[in-house]
Amino acid sequence: MPKSSPLLDAAVLVDEIARQNEVGRIVDTVLDGLSECFGYKNIRLLLYDVSRGVLITRGSRGCERTGTGLEVPVGDGLIGMVVSNGYLINAADMSDLTQPADGTHLGSDRGGEQRAAVWPSLPGPMSQIGIPMIVHGKVTGVLVAESQERFAFSADDQAVMTIVACQAGASLSLVESREDEVQDSDARKSSDQPVGRDFRVSYHTLDDSIFIDNEYLIKGVAGRLLVFMLDVHQREGRDEFTNRELRLSATMRMPKVKDNLDTRLLLLRRRLEDKGAPIRLVRIGRGRVRLQLYGVPLLDRVEV
Repeated sequence: MPKSSPLLDAAVLVDEIARQNEVGRIVDTVLDGLSECFGYKNIRLLLYDVSRGVLITRGSRGCERTGTGLEVPVGDGLIGMVVSNGYLINAADMSDLTQPADGTHLGSDRGGEQRAAVWPSLPGPMSQIGIPMIVHGKVTGVLVAESQERFAFSADDQAVMTIVACQAGASLSLVESREDEVQDSDARKSSDQPVGRDFRVSYHTLDDSIFIDNEYLIKGVAGRLLVFMLDVHQREGRDEFTNRELRLSATMRMPKVKDNLDTRLLLLRRRLEDKGAPIRLVRIGRGRVRLQLYGVPLLDRVEV
């Protein structure tokens, strides 16, 4: 067997990343590989949400908190600057900085109160490196590592992380494209589904809870999202919606700092499927969903 080297270890890790076919597995393989094979103690992977101009953390290792869901505005701090200029940034000596300048935010809690996020970080990091994940010439995310030592990341570290970041970006982009194609195909096939029976949808305004034929489905923002789409469908006969439209709707009352709209839609979609409801949400492209009805919804509002 050839002697282990950073290049050989990177090749093994890249091969493992390329064999994954789900977003979560790709992220875990990247973070676990860099942590276990290369000894990086504090690493994070963030994906770029172009529509909102922020980086969103998808996973981390070596942090007291997972940091999943935390955001960094583009251009803010070292991590945000990686997206702005599209090149690797290696802050080799951060001894003059009291705290990383990355502005991060967390969504509202269950009571709707906004909370400032504390970025998961090593105590007193002395070095930080950010590597752009580039696909077709565009930054799609950033791979970040920190250390408590000055000048911790060498040219070999930069090369390894660049190789891994490129493969991670390509794999994540490919998986997302395939998911869009499958969902679009499913949406086209389902257009020929039979209409089905009438069903009753009860909306309780007190807590935005939804019941379908007297069976509880969901409540909160996800409930308001569903009612909004049903209202539009009844008024206009329209069944396709954009994330921007949902986000700007006054009835949604989404948190201003971080709305978690994609998460809410995913929760609603899975809940509808788990309950076998005569309603489905299908993603038909980036930032677009389709409301599918297997019957005629009879919408009631219950004021308490």
